[in-house]
Amino acid sequence: MIELRQLRYLIAAAEAGSFSRAARNLNIKQATLSRHILDVEKRLGMALFDRRTRGATLTKDGETYLYTAQRIVGEWEELNAWVRSTRNGEAGRLAVGFYTSFSAGNLRATLSEFGERNPNVKLRGFERDRKMLLAGIENGVLDIAIMIGESRCPGLVNRSFWSERIMVAMREDHRLAARENIHWADLIGERFLLTQRDPGPESRNMILSKLGIPSHSPEIDMEDIGRDTVLSVVGLGVHISIVAESALGIHVPGVIFREVHETNGHTRIGFSGYWREDNENPVLRRFLEFVTARYSMPSVPRPQPSSQQPGKEPS
Repeated sequence: MIELRQLRYLIAAAEAGSFSRAARNLNIKQATLSRHILDVEKRLGMALFDRRTRGATLTKDGETYLYTAQRIVGEWEELNAWVRSTRNGEAGRLAVGFYTSFSAGNLRATLSEFGERNPNVKLRGFERDRKMLLAGIENGVLDIAIMIGESRCPGLVNRSFWSERIMVAMREDHRLAARENIHWADLIGERFLLTQRDPGPESRNMILSKLGIPSHSPEIDMEDIGRDTVLSVVGLGVHISIVAESALGIHVPGVIFREVHETNGHTRIGFSGYWREDNENPVLRRFLEFVTARYSMPSVPRPQPSSQQPGKEPS
């Protein structure tokens, strides 16, 4: 059987035009290279090099065989490169679920930069509600889900990723539109419109926590419509709405966005990632390391084998 290294020796000799020069390039003895090429010729039953001339000159059979040898070695090296890149997470697929807007904000910036740095990774995005995202992780359709807030989900690893500013969306001629700073107290008496879909429920809880008092309950309309439709309705002037800054990329005529401030600065909301601990996709690990570095977070600990010995109960 002809070995792959023997094909490499043949290619090196043909490209160098000399057995001695090829041996130096490969950092092996010339006798070793000559012996292997002669072995190939004996197995094939044909001469690949004309030894009556100076240097290494291919015969007609040698030229034909060289073409095939180059293709075989090239495909083998491509295959090995693919295996290495796949094992390191440099190639493959990553399925990311989310329900926030993808028009702007950290989610868009993060996935965009990760894709630019890893051109051989195919990113697939899925916009669903929280329940379907969690189900997608459980059944393996999704590698990771990125959602607002942080809550423990049995069987899943979760970690805080980044935060975004909370914005109030209003008509450009709203009474508060000219203010540079808008505080929660300024929104008392306003009529809010939110989507029943995610992240509407979380936005509703935020409004109630900021504005709900025993003598006053904020007026919140929840409709089964998407975020774009919510902003379009806001443009009619009856409602205002609360969104994360990732919605800033949605442009609706007549609608503007303003930051909502606390006493010590603008209000922010956190985003977290959720994934299965037993997910062995190398691209997921690479993505987590990328997010960790991008947002200067502590490293994600790798799963550690249990130290408990079989047959022993934990103390």
